Amino acid sequence: MPAYVLFLGLLLVVLAGVVGYFLGRSSAQQASLDAETVEAVRREITTLRALVNRVKDTAWDHRELDPALSTIIIDEIRQHEKKELGP
Repeated sequence: MPAYVLFLGLLLVVLAGVVGYFLGRSSAQQASLDAETVEAVRREITTLRALVNRVKDTAWDHRELDPALSTIIIDEIRQHEKKELGP
């Protein structure tokens, strides 16, 4: 299996997680939440952040396979992280 297929698959997983995060976040704002639901959302966010970090590390560790794709993946993740931490 070519490396770029692995990277594309990982990128799709990350994008699906981000979409799920934002959908869950918008739903959470519309309904009142109990403590158990809030904790479940926090665990999911923590899990998704860990996944994004693993994808970023994988792209960095295997950048010699496809440097351009690795750069794109890492840059996209960094851009999102900056936007998330921004004002």
